[in-house]
Amino acid sequence: MKQVFLFIAFLLTSIYAVGQINADSMRLQYNQKTIRLGNRISMNGIVLEKTTVQNLMLLSPEATGYYKQYLKSRNVGNTLPLIGTAAVIGGILIAQKNRAPGNIIILSGNTINLVASLFRKKAANHLQDAVWTYNRDVLYPKR
Repeated sequence: MKQVFLFIAFLLTSIYAVGQINADSMRLQYNQKTIRLGNRISMNGIVLEKTTVQNLMLLSPEATGYYKQYLKSRNVGNTLPLIGTAAVIGGILIAQKNRAPGNIIILSGNTINLVASLFRKKAANHLQDAVWTYNRDVLYPKR
């Protein structure tokens, strides 16, 4: 009876130790290999450059797709405000002489700026999906 009790105690201790080793290994892998989003993209406490992020995304085909969508949406979201701001300024200048067309151009410029903000939000969502997918594929690689 004593031997059975010792065997069960040894077995439970072994299972706990193996589980702890796996948890520590996963925690270490999480801290070193995953990408974090904040004001900037970082990995293991180091801020990553654009080219580094692009190269890392190539490790996961699904993350690459999301990252490409992010780049497209970001480019549109960063270009449209320039056009919208130019339209607003032009509309203000035109409105001094001819009120109705100037107001229409101002309204159009503000609408363009609104659409740009939607593209920036969409880009942020794509980036978040890309990082999440990359982290998933790094922590749980497909076999």
